[in-house]
Amino acid sequence: MTPAIDVQNLNVRFGDAHVLKDVSFRVFEGESFGLVGESGSGKSTVLRVLSGLNPSWSGAVSFAGKPHERRPNKAFYRHVQMVFQDPFASLHPRMTIDAALAEPLAIHGFDKPDQRIAAALKDVGLDEGFRFRYPHQLSGGQRQRVAIARALVLQPSILLLDEPTSALDVSIQAEVLNLLADIKLQRNLSLVLVSHNLAVIGHMCSRVGVMNGGRIVEDTDIGVLRETGGRESYTRELLAASRRASLTA
Repeated sequence: MTPAIDVQNLNVRFGDAHVLKDVSFRVFEGESFGLVGESGSGKSTVLRVLSGLNPSWSGAVSFAGKPHERRPNKAFYRHVQMVFQDPFASLHPRMTIDAALAEPLAIHGFDKPDQRIAAALKDVGLDEGFRFRYPHQLSGGQRQRVAIARALVLQPSILLLDEPTSALDVSIQAEVLNLLADIKLQRNLSLVLVSHNLAVIGHMCSRVGVMNGGRIVEDTDIGVLRETGGRESYTRELLAASRRASLTA
């Protein structure tokens, strides 16, 4: 079976800093794969390579067997979309929600934009009354739902998620994660989720890569991780930290 995403020996350098060191993993169609690690471990840099935001890398990256271009063309973004950490920063403050969702549809030549926008908002639990509001008129959770709707409106097959709930209140985080899990199942999306929180990864993903110092130090099933606590001491520390956080939340 050809992986939806195949990353082999990915390296990224920023000047003298070797940020990613021979990172390798595969994500199959319909699978959810998580990358977890502390800030600076390199996990978000992996997403920036996959999304085409960082063209400076070496190694082999492919999507459905096709080599990943360092500067992807427009057609790439029809199939691969990303949801960023900060929903307020990712939405243009002077564009209505309607305009924000209409823009990618126009770029890719989709027909029936009104119907597609209404359907995308409905999929994320927002009614059509939100179409002509501005980002500052929405709560943090509502803004992130709009950001998810914008990613989904093109009906991609792959979704990249960079800490999608970390900027939200704890009370809203579970709602957004449950929404993403439901959408992933409904659309059979292949998904890569980056988080510093193993509990978030465990909620969304079937498999996890643990990153430390720019490397994947452990790649395992979530079920195995829960049973064994992890092979690496660093993994066990992350698991203990996520358990402590859940007790104090």
